[in-house]
Amino acid sequence: MFINYEHENHVYNVTVKRRQNQYFIMYDNTEYTVEAEELTPGHLKIKLGDRVIKCVITEGEKDKLVFVAGDVFKVKNVELTGTKTTKKKKEEGDLSSPISGRVVNVKVKKGDKVKKGDILLVIEAMKMEYLIRAPYNGKVEKVNFKEKDLIEIGEITVELTKK
Repeated sequence: MFINYEHENHVYNVTVKRRQNQYFIMYDNTEYTVEAEELTPGHLKIKLGDRVIKCVITEGEKDKLVFVAGDVFKVKNVELTGTKTTKKKKEEGDLSSPISGRVVNVKVKKGDKVKKGDILLVIEAMKMEYLIRAPYNGKVEKVNFKEKDLIEIGEITVELTKK
């Protein structure tokens, strides 16, 4: 399972695999072995090496909040990419976000005229930047995000009319 979590305005990507009663967590090219036990609903005891961590998890509409030693982590599921899916083929002009991350630069505003290939928006995830480009010549009807906004996979970034 791939998840990302947000803490202090940073988004981190983590891979979690479960084998029997252990979890193998991959972060920043390092694998951690963790044992977890649910004490009561939403209350976990996590063992990482010799360290025991107690945490509380609450569920929101789209994400979960994890409370650990006074810190709050917002955890969101991330759609697995690179696998075969049965979703409909992307249409020309589909300006949905290919990743979850943070908008770091908005290059256009409502009313701007753009040419095919122009950069409309820049999203950062896992220290990489993803450029959202105009799929055709057009006019910007609406920009759905501003700098520093969090964006999820599939959310529409910019709305264009074809010219």
